[in-house]
Amino acid sequence: MRTLSFNRLCVVAAALLLITVMPSARAAPDYIVIHAGMLLVIPGVSPKASQTVVVHDARIVDVLDGFATAEELELTDGQLVEIIDLREQFVLPGLMDAHSHLMWSSRDLPPKKPEDLTREDLVLWTMRNARTTLASGFTTVRDLASDPYVMFAARDWINGGKYLGPRILAAGTPVGALGGHGDRTKIDVDPSDVLASGSCDGRESCRRAVRMQHKLGADVIKMMATGGFHDQTGTGQLFFFDEMEATVQAAHQLGMAVATHVYAEDAVADVVRAGVDSVEHGFGASDASLREMKKKHIYLVPTLSIAQRSGRPVTVYREKYRAFERALEIGTPIAFGSDVGGIPHKFAAREFRYMVAAGMSPAAAIESATVNTAELFRLSAEIGTLETGKLADIIAVNGNPLDDIMALETIDFVMKGGVVAKRDGVVSDFFLD
Repeated sequence: MRTLSFNRLCVVAAALLLITVMPSARAAPDYIVIHAGMLLVIPGVSPKASQTVVVHDARIVDVLDGFATAEELELTDGQLVEIIDLREQFVLPGLMDAHSHLMWSSRDLPPKKPEDLTREDLVLWTMRNARTTLASGFTTVRDLASDPYVMFAARDWINGGKYLGPRILAAGTPVGALGGHGDRTKIDVDPSDVLASGSCDGRESCRRAVRMQHKLGADVIKMMATGGFHDQTGTGQLFFFDEMEATVQAAHQLGMAVATHVYAEDAVADVVRAGVDSVEHGFGASDASLREMKKKHIYLVPTLSIAQRSGRPVTVYREKYRAFERALEIGTPIAFGSDVGGIPHKFAAREFRYMVAAGMSPAAAIESATVNTAELFRLSAEIGTLETGKLADIIAVNGNPLDDIMALETIDFVMKGGVVAKRDGVVSDFFLD
C-alpha cells in the first residue's frame, strides 16, 4: 500500500461529503439543558434521581437537583436554549473502549476482496466503523494496531470535528518481533510500508520502531510480546526482555503509554517487569503477576469477548477467564476493552455481560469503562465522569444498567463533546449511511 497523499486524502474527504447527510441549517444552541430521570455523575457512586445537566461550549457547566427550566437557570436573555427530555432514561458518562480496531471488521466486511482494498477504501471503512462505535455509546476509544496512514487520517478528521465518531487515541502499527504477531510486511512492498513497520530485532531496532510510530503520529504504542492464537508461533513469548524494556523506555521518554498484547505467563511477568501501562488479554497471567500489576498500578484489559467469538464450549473459554477472575479477587486495576474488530463493532458492549458473568459487579464494569479507562488514557481531567468542567460525553439508556448490565447494549441517546450524535435511538443525520 502507498502513503495517502494530500490530493488522495481530498478525494476521500469529498467522497465522505457526498455520502454524508449534512445536518440541518438551524443554529446550534448556546446551552443544552438535559433533564435526567436517573443520573450517574461519578461511576462507583450511587446515581441520583431527577437531575438537570447544563452543557455549554462542549462542557458540563452545572449539575442540579430537579428539572430546572431555562427561566430558573436564567438562560432566557437572547440565548438559544435546547431542552433534552431524558426523564425516563438512565443517564451516565460516555463509555470508553481501551482495545479497539476501527479499521477491521468481523463478519461485516467491505464490498471488496481484502487484497483489492486500497487505503482510500480503508479510510471510508474506518469512518463507517467509527459511526457504529459512537452510536453504540462509546465516545472515546483507543485503537490498537491499524495501518498508520489510514488510522491517523481518520483520527484527525474525527478528532478535528469534521466527522462524528468517537474520540480516538491511535497506536498505528504495533511494535513487535520481526516475523511475529502483527508483522504483515513483505519484501516486495512499497518503501513507505517498510518505514512504517513496527517490526524490530534488538534493543536499538525496537527504539527506532517506537520513534517511527511517534513520528508518524501515534498517541500510544502497542507492543506485541507474544504470538496470537492463529500464528504459526502460537501464543508463546517472542520478544526478549531487553527488547521489551527498550520499547517501554523509548515510549515513555516520548510521553506515550505502552499497551501490550500478551498471553503466556512468562511474557506477562516480563512486560510487567519492563513497566508497561496495560496488559492486553493477559489470559495466562499468574497470581504473582497480577499482584505485581496491582502494586505498579498496571491495568489489565481483559478482552473477554474474543474468548466467546470462536463458538467453542464454555469449558474452553472459561480457562481464559481465570486470570480475570483472579484479578477481581486480587484487586488488579481493570479497564474495559472489547477487541472490537475481532468481533463486530455493534457488539462491543457485550463485553460488559461477559465481565459480569465472570464475577464483576455491574457498577464495577461501568467504572472500568469510564473512570478507569479515563485514567489509563491520561484523560481523567477531561472525561470519565459527568462532573462540572468535564467534556459533555453523555449517554442514556432505557433501564438501569446497575441492575441489568445488558441495558448498555441498546443505547438511546449519545452526546460527545456537547454534540448530539443519537437521539431517541436514531443516529444523527451527520453520520455516514
